Amino acid sequence: MKITAGSFHASDGMDCTAAMYEAIEHLEHGFALFDPKGAEVLANTRFSDAFRKSTLAEVDRPPLAERLRQAFGRADGDVLLASVQAARAQGQIGLLEERRTDRLSAHVQELKIYSNRDGSITVIQQALALAPPQSRTTRELFGDAVDNVNFGVALIDEHHRLVFANKKFRANCDPNDELLVAGHTMRQVHADAVRTGLFPVPPGWSTEQLLDLLDHLIDTNARDFPVPNNHGAALVGNVYGTEFGGRILTIQDLTQDRQAEKLMVNAMSRLPVGVAIEDAEGNFTHCNTAFAAPYGLTPDELIAMPGDERIAYLGPQLASIDNSRPEGDLGVAFRTAIQNQRETSAPFEVRFKSGQHFLVERAKTENNGRVVVVTDITALKDAETRNLAAVTDAVQTLDIGIVHFDKNLRITYGNQKWAEIFSSSEVPVRIGDHAIDAIRRQVEAGFYQLPDGVSGDVFIERLTSFIGNYAKNEPLVFSDGRYFLASCHKTRLNGFLISFIDLTEQRAIEKELARQREITRQKERLSALGELVAGVAHELKNPLSIILGYAQMLEDQAGDTVLRRRVDRISEAAERSTRIVEMFLDMAQDRAFDKEPCDLNAIVASALDIAASNLSEQTSIQTEYDEMLSPIAGDADQLIQVIYNIIVNAHQAMQPCDRKPMIRLKTFENEAAQTAVVEVSDSGPGIPEALRERVFEPLFSTKEVGEGTGMGLALSHRIVTGHNGSITIGQSDLGGALFEIHLPLAPRANDANTPC
Repeated sequence: MKITAGSFHASDGMDCTAAMYEAIEHLEHGFALFDPKGAEVLANTRFSDAFRKSTLAEVDRPPLAERLRQAFGRADGDVLLASVQAARAQGQIGLLEERRTDRLSAHVQELKIYSNRDGSITVIQQALALAPPQSRTTRELFGDAVDNVNFGVALIDEHHRLVFANKKFRANCDPNDELLVAGHTMRQVHADAVRTGLFPVPPGWSTEQLLDLLDHLIDTNARDFPVPNNHGAALVGNVYGTEFGGRILTIQDLTQDRQAEKLMVNAMSRLPVGVAIEDAEGNFTHCNTAFAAPYGLTPDELIAMPGDERIAYLGPQLASIDNSRPEGDLGVAFRTAIQNQRETSAPFEVRFKSGQHFLVERAKTENNGRVVVVTDITALKDAETRNLAAVTDAVQTLDIGIVHFDKNLRITYGNQKWAEIFSSSEVPVRIGDHAIDAIRRQVEAGFYQLPDGVSGDVFIERLTSFIGNYAKNEPLVFSDGRYFLASCHKTRLNGFLISFIDLTEQRAIEKELARQREITRQKERLSALGELVAGVAHELKNPLSIILGYAQMLEDQAGDTVLRRRVDRISEAAERSTRIVEMFLDMAQDRAFDKEPCDLNAIVASALDIAASNLSEQTSIQTEYDEMLSPIAGDADQLIQVIYNIIVNAHQAMQPCDRKPMIRLKTFENEAAQTAVVEVSDSGPGIPEALRERVFEPLFSTKEVGEGTGMGLALSHRIVTGHNGSITIGQSDLGGALFEIHLPLAPRANDANTPC
């Protein structure tokens, strides 16, 4: 039996009423019923209209399989039908599948498939809201944009079935437009490409191996893999996962880029300098022969070597990095230098044990890669070494001391003269020492002669300031008497170059010239003085003769013992004055002294007795005579005058002093020097060191005008040196001056050189 309600129809044998059919016809969504074998039993108008534009052959009542193919395409429809049949076979009742389809058209459809208890299938179709005109325009624009981008794009579902492919994708992978069929799996597409020769199978591979590899690339969302083709293009594929399990495939034609890259690599291979391309992980992607040569490898071998392995391989071949040899493995230092260079791009130098020297430079590229350039500077370094050797040789031969400090005041270089100047076993100065530390050690060891009133710390501060201010012509006096002028110069690398000019000999010559000039001046003064003294002595001679004559007459007539003694003293003084006058005449005429054996103790005692009348009662006199003292060879009267002058000067020097005046006279014998020594010490203020040499100059005096002539010590010095002796001034343990006179001993009686 066949019942029809409007455009609704039913097959014979079904127990349905016209009212039910009419109700189904008026549903707002499509409705269809299929028997257990999949044949269509009934379908309302909405359901039939939804599939009128099917590309399949028109069938009066298409079976379920055809309807699913109309909705989803052949491949997806067959897969869906298989899943429905499997669910029915497991006895499932109710909703089996809910599927949507959207083929970039204006319709969005939803199908719900139910399994009934009698084995029949109910399909409910609902056309969702049609896209508004503006949305359709956007969709069409998007589809057109995707279709016209300059790289291939394809969309596949979670089962690897092709959904869509744009023009560029088809042009690259299906130029004949026969392989990329919607609904076909990509493995089927790839198999067809191999079958037609579009995908060449690599030598030694089977077709299945190639297909498995392509499936694996899709499954793993692979990046930048080569796409096989038979037209020589450099195609690179990428796979991106989508939110709903599908994938987007892209293909880029890098033929021109690869050709440019090939040209670049070819140009790199011809460069005389080493060039390499480094990725973000530090591995090389390209390098030329010049770059690989220092490793002793080919470019391919070097590229295949990971970064850490490459550094470990190179480490034992290195001799220095940036002109320094760190402790330990140079491979570690080399890795550190590379890491620093990736951050700063600062170049550094590497020297191999073979003698080769290279400059390493890096520049950042896109994707955080680097271009590495290695330049062989061996010849340049050899030339620099030769030039440096020549300069070093010249600097080493200078009579000027040269030392260089780096910007941190570390000693980096010093020539031979500098080493001689600062050579000391107690305070050695070496390359690498800090300048201030070295100066401090030398000051503490007494290496320098510090200026009067300047402490060691102040002296160190002065030298530090001298270096920091690049001062010039700074005097530097050593404890052994050497005298230098130091000058500090700034270098281009902010270092310090200090030169030391030795003026010791020049100062000695100048000092000697000054001494000779002073001697000449003194001789001129003495000559003038001698003429004056000769005249005075000549005039005094006659009065002294009269005094001496009358003294002798009085001595003969005096009967009183006391008076006789006083007359005798007058006679002795007159005779001594006569001898002094004769001495002045001898000095003026530069006559030699008459020397005969004398008792130095008696000379000192006589001088003290004569000076006693000029000493104050508060002055304490101490004598320490060596009773075993050997005789000296000299003129006793002149030597008495020497001791007398020193005693009188000592007494006068102690007058303004707060300490108790004390004079000590001491004699002893210096057996080693074969001299007799007399020391005259006082408790006065002493004589400043700067004046100790000048006090022996004629007419030089520190006394007030009218208190001294400046001749006493000058005559004393003349007498002592005339006896081949010496007189020196020092500091007494009494607090004042110490005069020390050395006189040669008289020859023994059995000595052949004993004077008559």
